[in-house]
Amino acid sequence: MNLDRCHREDELLDSLGRGLVGPELAAHVEECAACSETGLVAGALLDERMDAVMEAPVPSAGTMLFRLQMRLRQEAQAKARRSLVIGQAMTLVVALVLAGSLFGVEIAVGFREVMASIRLSTNVLIALATWALLAPIAGYVAIKQK
Repeated sequence: MNLDRCHREDELLDSLGRGLVGPELAAHVEECAACSETGLVAGALLDERMDAVMEAPVPSAGTMLFRLQMRLRQEAQAKARRSLVIGQAMTLVVALVLAGSLFGVEIAVGFREVMASIRLSTNVLIALATWALLAPIAGYVAIKQK
C-alpha cells in the first residue's frame, strides 16, 4: 500500500519500542492511515522479536566459564607475543649496532667496491630500488590481510 508518510511515525515507533503508547498518540493512530499501518507492522515485528528473545537458548554456566577462560588465555597469549616481538626487535637493534661498530668501515669499503664493479643502467637501478622499498610493504600488507 502506498501511503503518505506522517510526521508522527517516528514518535509512534519510539513509543512502541518503549512499550508505552500514550492516549493522545493512540487516538492519532486510529485516525491516521499511515500511522495505523506503521503501528501494525512495527507491533508484529516487535512481537516476533520478543518471541525470539524468549526462545533463545541461554548457555550453561559451565559453557560461559569455559568461554571466559579461553578469552583470558587468548588475551594473555597476545600480550606475551607482543612482549616477545618487542624483545626480539630490541635484540636485533643491539646486534646491528654492535656489528656496525665492529665492522662498519670494512663493510662500507666492501660495499663501495661491489657497487663500483656493477655496471647497470639507471632504469635497472631505479627498478631494483623500487622493488627493495615495496617488497617489505607488500609483505606486511599480505600478512595483515590474513
